[in-house]
Parts: sequence; C-alpha cells; structure tokens
Amino acid sequence: MCDGGRGENMKSEPLILVLEDEEAQILTLRATLEPIGLVEEFSDPERALDFIKSREVDAAIVDVHMPKMSLNGIDFVRSVRGFDKDVAVIVRTADSSADLADNAIEVQAYRRAIKSRTSVQELRELTRAAIEETRQRRRQTRDAATAVEVSGHLEKALGSIEDELSVSESYRGLIHSMRNQLTAVAAFAETWSELAQRCDSRPLSDAASENKRVVNRMLSDMTAFLDGPFAETTASDSRSASADVNAALEALRQRFAASTVWTAERKSVEIGTLKQSLVAAAHPLKLVTGLRHLIEYCLRSSAAGAKVSLQPKYVSDLDEHIDQVGEPNLVFNRPSRRNPAGYVCFALTAMLADGTLDRVRQDFHRYPEDPRTGNLHMLSLSLGEEHCSVVVRPMGKGVLAFHLCIPLAA
Repeated sequence: MCDGGRGENMKSEPLILVLEDEEAQILTLRATLEPIGLVEEFSDPERALDFIKSREVDAAIVDVHMPKMSLNGIDFVRSVRGFDKDVAVIVRTADSSADLADNAIEVQAYRRAIKSRTSVQELRELTRAAIEETRQRRRQTRDAATAVEVSGHLEKALGSIEDELSVSESYRGLIHSMRNQLTAVAAFAETWSELAQRCDSRPLSDAASENKRVVNRMLSDMTAFLDGPFAETTASDSRSASADVNAALEALRQRFAASTVWTAERKSVEIGTLKQSLVAAAHPLKLVTGLRHLIEYCLRSSAAGAKVSLQPKYVSDLDEHIDQVGEPNLVFNRPSRRNPAGYVCFALTAMLADGTLDRVRQDFHRYPEDPRTGNLHMLSLSLGEEHCSVVVRPMGKGVLAFHLCIPLAA
C-alpha cells in the first residue's frame, strides 16, 4: 500500500488505481502497469472509493460492468468527480456502444479502452498519458488556488496601505488643528510677554519669556513635521512626487526610536544621513513605508541583540553600481532605462538567522501572515517596480546587504 496523504504524489512514483471485479483481469492489469508505477487494485468499488479519497492517485483504470457490486464503473467515476476533478480515468469495457461512450463523456473520463482491442503496449502508453494529464491538471488547479490565495494576501496588503494612509490623514488633520490653536496661543504668549515687561516684574517677565519660547518651539516642531514626509498622503501624479531623503530618514529615526517592540528584544537600528540634500522621485509617505518594511524585515529575521544599519549614498549609474556589488547577488526590478539624475542608494546591512539568497527570494515573493510589518512585497507595492531596484548580496556569516535604489527627482 502507498503511504502518505493527498497532495504528496506530484514528484513521486506514479500511483495507479485499478478497479476490476475479475481476478484474471486484475492479474493481467498488474503485470501490465507495474513497470509504470505503483499499482493498487480493488474489486470492491466502495473500498476503492475510500482509498482514492485519502490518496492522490495519478491515474485510475476502471472496469465499467461489475454486476455483482453495489456500483458500476460509471457510478464509481461519478462519485470520484464529486471530490476530485483532476484525476484522469480510463474506463475499460468489452462494450463499444454509443450509450457507454456518452456516459464516459458525462463523467469526464479521460479515455475509453475496449478490452479486446487494446494491446498491453497501448494500455501502457494510454496510462502514461493519463498520469501526465492528471499531474498537469493538478498543477493548474494548485496554481489557480495559489493565485486566489495570493490575491487575497495582496488585497490585505493593499488594504493595510489604505489603512496607513487613512490614519496618516486623520493624524495630519488633528495636527493641523493643533497648529492653528498653537498659533493663537503663540500670539497670546507674545502679548503676555509685552505686558509682563510693562509691569516691571522680573518673575512675571521670566515666566512669560519661557512660555513664549516653549510655545514657539512647539509651533516650529509641528510645522517642520507637517512640511516633512507626511505633508501629503496622496499624490495627484506619482511621476511628479518627490521626497526629501534626509527628512524621510529623520521620520524613520524617530519612529524606531519610539518603538518598544524591538528594544524589548535588544535590537537596534542605526540610520545615517546624506551629507548633501537629495530629493528622491517617490512620494514621501511611500518612501518611508518601503524603508520601514525593509528595516522591519531584517529586524524580524535577526536574533536578539542584532543591529540593523541603514546608510544612504548617491549613485550616479545603477548598472555600474550593481556590477560593483559583485556576485553572487539577487537583483529585483532592474530598470530598463537609466535615470540621468542618478539614484539614492539606501544600503542596509543586517545579520539574519537564515541569511541566504534563496530565503530572501522566497520572502520577496511570499505574502506573510501580517503584511503590515516586515513585508518585502511592500517595496514594490509602495514605491512601484519602475522606482524600486533592490540588490541583495551575502557578506558572509549570515550578514546580508540590501541596496534599495530609488531614482532622484529630475
């Protein structure tokens, strides 16, 4: 008997089910089919049905006329089609009538073999073709199921972007309202300071000056935040969107400094700054989102106490930069045309628990359980494949270097 359940037989030895109520025919079929694969023969349709429900069969050879049994061959195949649409079934009979042919078509039989007219070699070739047909059907079924699952994950991932944008918009509205109120408070503080000077009271004057300084600092910080990466949550034209790289890095720095999730695991993030001010051709929020996912992916994949380093730099020619990275490497979303203004390269290094290129390749194309954090898919989803080139290079001892290259705004 064959060990293992359904879904495990795609690359193993073919499993062939034979349903035949005559002992002499069973012996003949066994001798004919054993050179092809593993043969499981049954004379009872009910037992055969139980077997095929628990095993992934590559082909079924079914006798149509079984007068002593509860089911005939056509009824058996009809029952199988209730839970397995993919297995290719060859129906065998001595009857060549048109009615039987119609019945075979109805239950989606793969072929009909007339016992007196089908040679051993023909049956073997027919069975080999049935096995290939079954496996091809199963691949298509599984690909379709995977596509549906991936689509669901994609919708969830895209939904998380919408959630972030919605939350960001709400926060922005709140902060705008607070800035308006602070502006009014700043005007009041200015008046209070002038009145305190007229009263010739040193303590009152000092308190008024300190109040004025604090309010103006709060107003300045809030204005800087609103003019930074989160100033706009949507872009009317993504081609014209731009982000100040240092402002985006500062937003990331503040985010990870305020996070307690990673500090609890003694993990840290070091984020550098460009010496010169550069503007990337990306929406500010989407740039921050993409970088955040890349950093969180490395944090999630690293051991306790790990450190992730992100250092930005200017790259004039992307193809030349990729060549300089060296082999072996992975390159995702390599652009077809160079950007004359150059690129900003966010070079991130981290020691991962499974720091292999194969693992990164899998994760780049796999949707995680929680797409809101550490999702490599979000690099392309947030920034767009034409604006997001990623090069991954192993540096030894589990250390990987990720180079996320974004074109500069013209």
